[in-house]
Amino acid sequence: MDTSVLDHDVPLAELLDIEGFRDVCRSFCDLYGIGIKVFDGEGSKIVDVRASTGDHCGYLFTVHATQVLCTNLVNQIRTTPLSKTSGIATIDCFSGLKYKIVPLRYEGSLLGRFIFGPYAPAALEQPPAALSRHEPELNLATLAKYQSKLPRATEETIGKVVSHITNVFDVLIHANHRAHLTSRLHIASVSSTFAELEKTNRDLKQANEKLQDLDRLKSNFIATVSHELRTPLTSVIGYSEMLLEGMAGELSKEQREYINTILEKGESLLTLIGQVLDMSRIESGNVLVQRQPTEIRSVMELSVTDVLPQARKRGVTIVVEVAPDVAPIAVDRDKVRRIITNLLANAVKFSPASASVALKADLVDVAPATSGHFDVFEPERNRHLRLQVADQGIGIPPDKLDRIFEAFFQVDNTSTREFGGTGLGLAIVRNFAHAHAGRVEVQSQVGAGSTFSVLLPYVTDIISDNAGVEVLSSQQSA
Repeated sequence: MDTSVLDHDVPLAELLDIEGFRDVCRSFCDLYGIGIKVFDGEGSKIVDVRASTGDHCGYLFTVHATQVLCTNLVNQIRTTPLSKTSGIATIDCFSGLKYKIVPLRYEGSLLGRFIFGPYAPAALEQPPAALSRHEPELNLATLAKYQSKLPRATEETIGKVVSHITNVFDVLIHANHRAHLTSRLHIASVSSTFAELEKTNRDLKQANEKLQDLDRLKSNFIATVSHELRTPLTSVIGYSEMLLEGMAGELSKEQREYINTILEKGESLLTLIGQVLDMSRIESGNVLVQRQPTEIRSVMELSVTDVLPQARKRGVTIVVEVAPDVAPIAVDRDKVRRIITNLLANAVKFSPASASVALKADLVDVAPATSGHFDVFEPERNRHLRLQVADQGIGIPPDKLDRIFEAFFQVDNTSTREFGGTGLGLAIVRNFAHAHAGRVEVQSQVGAGSTFSVLLPYVTDIISDNAGVEVLSSQQSA
């Protein structure tokens, strides 16, 4: 189980700005002439500031016997046990000098210790007589000369100095501990938030993968069912046409009307199934764009024949206009036909009786959809074929214009809506336009009609390793 940040003991070296702390220790050493050493809770030395009168200890270290005694003293100073409640300890050196061992604490935690010394007691006048046994290797007169240069003080004075240094260290530790604790709490908060975000991301990834699987199953199901429906529906349409041609005998007027209705509804249903299949292929990325030089007028005329029965039934006139400078363009002939047919079908469906629908084609200079700005170095890239379908129908409300190209979206989505359809026609138009690196624009006014403009880059040459075949990916269809 993870413990709180508040329960962690912070190492002294991690808590302090070591260089700044060493500068403080040097200033005390310069002021009092006494060395200061600081060890952390693990016994590692982090500060070692020696006084300028270190010749005394250096001389003792030149004699083997006193060198051993010095080494033992250092170990004693470093390893003297300190508890969370112990006070200042005094260590007597064999040379008559003294050291103070001061615990460094913060809120009950023992962080380390600092050593103040060596210093000479005020009563020390000569080296201890016990050192005479190390003569002649150790010269007591020389040792006394070095000892005379050491700072001398009474225990009361040393106590005040140590208390002053301890107070300064406590302030430094307190200030740094607050900053460190704030930083640790911030890091812990960020880490916790990051862990939550990682978990959320994992959950979202798993949910997204499940949704993708469901979407694939849905697309496969729709494609399979739609494909299976087309075969019997084609038979229904075929037999209806044969009946109307009298291949099974003469029909009465009423029978002919019934069969005409069957044929009309069958063709309408076949169109809907075709749209669902197109959308399913687009979503699965299985639509091929096969560019070939195309006379755009012929494609427009074929699209008009696709919707002519519907237009005649409603008394709608379709007017075709092609600018004289429109030359053949490299596009997928079938996809462009589907674009025009879907736009014409919508225009006829939403136009009042005896209205007129205009289908126009011309050339315009606009910024390419891929870059969003005019190309000044290759101005021919700005040339686009514009296909426009303008009607005099009911129009589209301004708040619906941004959504009309969404799959299955209906402006009137009530159960009593007047106009039928799947809501896929404009979605297919947009995706097929994007497949040609083009775009669709719409202008509409409620009650006055709508104008849809499809802008396709004016490509006249096919440059492709696959004979002009491209794949419409899911990114293009977005």
